[in-house]
Amino acid sequence: MFKPSKLRTYLMLAQDAGLCADTILEGSGASWADIESLRPFDLPEIARLFEYLADRTPQDFAIRSGYSSKVRNYGIVGFATMGMPTLRDALLHWSRYCLIAGDPLITRIVENGDEWQMIFETRLPMPLRARRYCIEAAVAAVEPVIEDLTNEPANSLRIDFAFPRPAATEAYTLFRAPDIRFSASSTTYTGKRGDLDRAIPAGDQAIQSLFHKQCDLYLSELTHSRSLAERLEDLLREAAGNLPSLGEMAAAFGMSKRSLQRELAGEGLTYQQLVRRFRQYHAFKLLEENSANLKTIAFTLGFEDVGSFRRAFHEWTGQSIGEWQASLSADRPVRNPNRYGRPLLDTGSYTQA
Repeated sequence: MFKPSKLRTYLMLAQDAGLCADTILEGSGASWADIESLRPFDLPEIARLFEYLADRTPQDFAIRSGYSSKVRNYGIVGFATMGMPTLRDALLHWSRYCLIAGDPLITRIVENGDEWQMIFETRLPMPLRARRYCIEAAVAAVEPVIEDLTNEPANSLRIDFAFPRPAATEAYTLFRAPDIRFSASSTTYTGKRGDLDRAIPAGDQAIQSLFHKQCDLYLSELTHSRSLAERLEDLLREAAGNLPSLGEMAAAFGMSKRSLQRELAGEGLTYQQLVRRFRQYHAFKLLEENSANLKTIAFTLGFEDVGSFRRAFHEWTGQSIGEWQASLSADRPVRNPNRYGRPLLDTGSYTQA
């Protein structure tokens, strides 16, 4: 379970823009009071709430709100980031600790010659509108955050977005980057590598150490308070296309295969059931999103080929993929993967954290 810190930040920005957070969340099953108090949610639920934010704010709101970002808006993670000695340290810190802020995205920092890149990826399947919102807001925050931390404008070179060019692109003129491209293989911000060496004037080793300890404590609590199944699902998401075997998972957790099997049995699962449940959930989400072809989905879920994926899907639902897709529009208002065809595994509801 995660505290929805990132979602709270964007809802606060929406309220600053004159929108009502409870109106945005209406019908979602969550209230502004839940988000403001940082009531924990699992990650798929936070991602679902971003759908409401994307649907009920103006088309350019994600970019405009992201571009108005101040580091201090992000609570303990932001203040810890301000305490880092250089921009490189700050961004690496940010990439690590946004994982505890209920962010549906993960980021990676890459240095290559005279350039550096921040690469943005989703942690789980999301509808295009919600994924685009999260990505636009996160990318838009890069330049103002760099300037906020170092008191100097970012030396942006280009920005690549992994979705088609939107119909309205006026908000994209906010970016300093002279080259903005769409339909790229990944969403990437590229800047001059020298920016990473900039000192952060507010850097304070004592404050840095304090916030590091606080963040590490929370990260430790977050990790150890979750079930083994939830932690295994995290690794399955990260290993898209090459799902680990039982032995590889056991080694990753420093356990024997027998010990891992015994702990999972205590949670009412076998490893095979866990993998099947993971595949079912993400297959339905990816097919419903309809933004990836069957070959890509089969690879992402660890199937050898499309034929194996088709056979597994028929086993789960009693329908072919084509039949399922043809009937999808009839149940579009319902947002529960268990509605499709045969019931899924009777091993409890599928949760991720």
